[in-house]
Order: sequence, then C-alpha cells, then structure tokens
Amino acid sequence: MNENKTNIRDKNMQYKPVVLIILAGLLFSATSNTVFAREAISLNNELSEIDSFHPPSSRDPRILTYKEWHYFNILDEEQNLSFVTTLTLMGNTSDPAMSVAVVLMNYLTQAKENLTIDNYPVTLAQWSDKTPDLRIAGSTVMLTEQGYNVHLESSDTHTVLDAIFKPEAEPSHVLDAPYEEYKIFNWLVISPKMKVNGALTINKGTTSEKIYLLKNVRGYHDHNWGYWLWEDNIGWDWGQAIQKKNNKRAEDTGTYAFSFGNITNKNHTESKAAVLEIWKNKKIAARFEGNEIQIQRDIIMNLPQLPDTPFPLLTSLNAGSGENTIHMVFTAEQFTPIPAPLESGNGYRIVWELIGSYEVSGYIDGKYISYTTRGYLEYVA
Repeated sequence: MNENKTNIRDKNMQYKPVVLIILAGLLFSATSNTVFAREAISLNNELSEIDSFHPPSSRDPRILTYKEWHYFNILDEEQNLSFVTTLTLMGNTSDPAMSVAVVLMNYLTQAKENLTIDNYPVTLAQWSDKTPDLRIAGSTVMLTEQGYNVHLESSDTHTVLDAIFKPEAEPSHVLDAPYEEYKIFNWLVISPKMKVNGALTINKGTTSEKIYLLKNVRGYHDHNWGYWLWEDNIGWDWGQAIQKKNNKRAEDTGTYAFSFGNITNKNHTESKAAVLEIWKNKKIAARFEGNEIQIQRDIIMNLPQLPDTPFPLLTSLNAGSGENTIHMVFTAEQFTPIPAPLESGNGYRIVWELIGSYEVSGYIDGKYISYTTRGYLEYVA
C-alpha cells in the first residue's frame, strides 16, 4: 500500500475553500496486535488499562466498521496557538488490504492554519491492548511516569510535536452508546485537563522553520472506539474546556473543567446518548446524562463551498440533576472542516473542529460558579 499524505498550509481560518482529503480507503488494518515491550508504568495503573486499544477479533462481524483513536489537544493563549491531533486505526486490523492507520495534525495561529493527514498501511502500526502505547510510522504515544510522551511528525517532517501531556484530573466514566444492531460508539475522557510541556516545530528543516515552546500550557486527552460507517445515520456534538485562573497566565488551570458528548442521528434531531461531566480540581463533581441535558444550536452557518454541511456558530447547553445545574454558551470563532469520505465513494461527511469561547455558569455542590474560557467543540455534519 502506498503512503498518502495531504498538507494544507497557510489557509485563512474562516471562509476558505476546503481541500478534500482523500483518505486511502476508510477501512483500517494492522497485521498483528504488537505491544511495546517495556516495564509496567507507575504513573497510574488505571490509565494504562483503560486507555488501551480494543481491536476486534478476525471473527467479529463488525470488523470492517471498526474505528479507534487517541485524541489530544493544546491551547496556548500566550502564543495564540491551538493544536489537535488524532492517531487512528480503522477496519480489519488483521488484513492490510482492508485497513489503514492515520495521523492527523491541525494547528492554528492568528494568521495561519495547517492541516496534515497522513495515511499509512497498518503494517507500519504497533498498538497495545494492555497499555495506551501506539506507534504509527514515525509517530508515537507512550504512557510514562511523567505523563503521555507524544511524538508526532508528518510524513515530510515539516510539522513535528514533541511534548509531555501530564494528567491533572481523574478520568471520566465511559460513554457506551449503542445506536443500531452491531453499531456502537464508546468515548472516554482520559484527562479533562493536562499540563503540556515540549515544543511544536513548524516547517522543520526549512528557512521558515518556527518553534513554539510549550510551557505548562493547557491540554486534553480522550480515547474513542466503536463500530460504524460514515454512511451510517450517526452524528455527534462534543465539547471541552478548562477554566483558566484569573489574573494569571492563561495557561494556568483554574478549579473547573468540563467535557460533554452527545451521540445523535446525522441530522442532529435525535439524541442517542448524552453525558456532561464537571471536574472540580482533580475529581468529578457532577455528572448529567440523557434527558438531563438539552442542547440548542443557533446561527447555523452554511459556507458557499460546503452548502450541505452546516454547523452552528452558537451552541447552548443546559443541564440539571438534583441541586446541580449548569448553563453554557459556546461561540465559534475558528472552524476547520475535516472531510471523511463515505465508504461508497459518493461524497463525504464533515467533522467540524471548532475553537471559541465558553461562557459557563451554574451551581455545583451548592457553590455558584461563573467563568469564561476558550475551548473546543466538535460537530459532525
């Protein structure tokens, strides 16, 4: 299988014609379930277990619809920098012809955006069902005593991340969302807030090389796996943000963090499963599920280049359970369309990666909270 790559550079963050990214087959493969040979880590045995991979057996009838990925993001407001990556396995991981491994990186500054998606044969991937360790070609994720050691490189090495993501709070509960026979979506927040240290290098090895040093910036990590096709009747809302401390550097984390997920049909008219969790310091302080959560989307945007894939500029979420209540409004300020080709080859779905501001207020454990912070929202159209 030949390696495919797509680089999109120096793109205006808004109202720019999208470049279709042709992923080499949306199905995944891995020739063997190879694990990294190393000693058990002492950071957190729970993370090592729950963040491992879940590839299906060769006899699983769902095998061709398998998808699983690590997701990490970074917000560095001091440098006006945001960064997202996913490292993904898809399809029949025992058959290289029916599978692929993908490394996606997207960074945004005030002036530029760079989206890189590199596709590899799964013969270049190693993963573990005992630890979070994953290798796809030259990119790796390893859980160490210091945190998640993440090294990423595009196939032409123009974008390189070397960083340690240190968890600062306990993991979430698993959202287990079956929505059709043989179709299921699982989502687990490994850490809703992390401190990230390292460096992001742009245009490495060229005359325009630029290095962003990351010093205790805010980060996040979750893990997703399940069985579905992009042609299925599935969509989702996902959002996440970390409070920043007042009167201090933007990277410093405050008391609260949250993350929510809502599995819907593709038109977002029916929720299949929804959860919102609020962290206070390192612990989960409140959890809302199902009908306890209401999401409203306003000011629906249709770009001329993507008339059939609208996304909301405003997303409101209200939740209540007992004495705990929360209200938040997300305003999208930057948006990146990530195309996912349909398995039939007839069109594609768009995953909108949105960055903007959250206004959060409510009562948690009898205490009134109110703050504004920047964060992420994802909307599958």
